[in-house]
Amino acid sequence: MSNKENGFPGKELHALLSGRNRIIVFLVISFSIFLVQAYYGFGYHSFGDESGHDIGGWAIEKGDVLYRDYIDAHGPLVFFTTWLLGKVVGYKYAFLFRLNAVFITLLAAFGLYYASNAPSRRERLLSPALFLGLLGPVWIIQALNMNGYWIFGGDLTVLAGSLLVVPALLDVPVKKWGAVGGGAALALLPFVAYSFLPVTFLFTLCLLVVLCRRASKLSRTDAVYGLAGAFGAFAIFLLWMLVYADLKGFVVYHFINNQFYYAHYIPFSFGAVLKSLRPSVLPENLVQTLAVLTLLIGSLILMVKTRYKLAALIAIAGLFSLDARGGTTFHDGAFVVAALGLVSQMLPVWLDETRYRLSSCAGVLVACSLLVGLHAVSSPFGEDYVQRKRSGFHPFMASNDLIDQKIRQYAHPDERILVLPYNPNVYIEADRLPIKKYHDYLPWEADYAKHPVKGYERDICVDLPKALPPVIYFNNWTVWGLWKPEQFMGCAVQILQTQYGQLPGIPDVYVRKDRLAQ
Repeated sequence: MSNKENGFPGKELHALLSGRNRIIVFLVISFSIFLVQAYYGFGYHSFGDESGHDIGGWAIEKGDVLYRDYIDAHGPLVFFTTWLLGKVVGYKYAFLFRLNAVFITLLAAFGLYYASNAPSRRERLLSPALFLGLLGPVWIIQALNMNGYWIFGGDLTVLAGSLLVVPALLDVPVKKWGAVGGGAALALLPFVAYSFLPVTFLFTLCLLVVLCRRASKLSRTDAVYGLAGAFGAFAIFLLWMLVYADLKGFVVYHFINNQFYYAHYIPFSFGAVLKSLRPSVLPENLVQTLAVLTLLIGSLILMVKTRYKLAALIAIAGLFSLDARGGTTFHDGAFVVAALGLVSQMLPVWLDETRYRLSSCAGVLVACSLLVGLHAVSSPFGEDYVQRKRSGFHPFMASNDLIDQKIRQYAHPDERILVLPYNPNVYIEADRLPIKKYHDYLPWEADYAKHPVKGYERDICVDLPKALPPVIYFNNWTVWGLWKPEQFMGCAVQILQTQYGQLPGIPDVYVRKDRLAQ
C-alpha cells in the first residue's frame, strides 16, 4: 500500500522542505530565534558597565559635559546613542536602552542583505538570516543584549566588512551607498573604543592595497564615496562632541587613563591571546570557540575566493585584532559578532551555485550555535541554561525597594548622590544622578590622581570634601577580591566615618549628618 493511500505525510513533508521552501523555513527559524532572544534580553540581569552608559546619557541630557562633568573610561559613541535614544524613551526604564543593541545589530544584518549579489530577494536574505540565527543563541550569554560598546564595535566591523572590504576583495562592484556606509562605519569604530583603531587601520590598509592593483574593480569613485561616508560620519560626530563632550577629556580619560593606568590591572600577553584562540569545550569558552571556528571558516573561504591574498590577510588580521585582550567573556563580544558576520557573508559566496544546499549548511551552523547556547555559561554572570531560565524576566528600571526609597527620601530630586566604589545600578534604581566627575572610584583612578594631566585633575580626596552629597552608597566592595577601599580611597572611608551616619538596617546607605538630623 502506498504512502499516499496510508495518509503518510513523507512526500508532502519532503516537498515542503525542498527547494525554495527550505530557504523560507530557514529564514523563519533564524529570525524567530533572534527575535525571541532579543525579547528575553530586555529582562535579563542588569550590569554595572551598561548602567554607566545609561546614566551617562541621562547626565548629558541634564546638562553635564561628557569627560568633564560625567567621566567614564568608555568611548563616546555609546553615550551618544544612549542620549539620542533617551530623547524618545526617557530615562525611567533603563531596559529600553537595550534597543540600541537590537538596532545596531539589525543595521548590520541589513548591511549583509544590501551587499549580497544573490539574484532574488529571498536568497539575499540568507546572509542576514544566518547572521541573526548564529547570534540569537549566544545573544544573552555573551552580553550582546546590553547597551555596551562591544556590540557596537562588532556590528560596525560587520558593516565595514560586508559593505566595503569583502566586496573589494572579491572583485564585486561596490555599491555607492555601500561604500558610503562602509566608510562611515570605519570612521565611527575608534569612537566606540580606541581599541578598535587596529581594525580600522588594517581594513583601510587592505582597501588601499586592493585599490593600487590595476585590475581591481575597486575604483577611485568607490574610494571617493567611501571617504565621503567616513568624513561625513566623522564630522557629524565631532560636531556632537564639540557641543556635548570635552575633546581633551576624551583623550585623557578614555585613552590615557585606560592605556597607562587601567592596563596594569588587566592581564595581557600574547600567550593569553593564543590560548583564547584554542578550541575548548569548557562551558565558559564555548562561545569563543564558536567564534574562532566560524572566523576560520569565513577566512578560509575568503582566501580561496580572492585574488588579493595579501590584502585578505591584512583584513583577517584586523578581525583577529578584536581579540587583542585574549579573553572569552563579554569583553570579547566584538570579536564574536565580527566572526559570525564574516562567515554569514562568505558561506553564500562559497555555495552560490547550490543555494538549497546552502540553506542546509547554514542550518547546521545555527544548530551548532543552539547547542552552544544550551551548554555555555553566561558572561558576566556565570549562569548556565537552567539558571538563566530560573532568573526570570525582570526589566531594569527605577525601583521602589526600601533602600531606594530611603535614598530618595534623603536626596531630593534635584540633588545628586555618590556610589562607592562601584555599582552604577544604584543610580538608576534610586532615580538619582551622580555628583559631578564621580560615579565611581576604582584603584586605577586613584593611580591617575597621583599623576594627573594638568587641568584634568580628578582626586576624590580633594574634591569630595568640597561638596559632600546628601547620600553616599558604600558597599565596601573589595575590587575583584584584591583591593580594599581603604587601600585606594581611605580618605573617602574616613569621611564616611566622620561626616555621615548609617541608616539603621540599611548598612550600605550613608546620609550626611546634617541631613540625617532633619
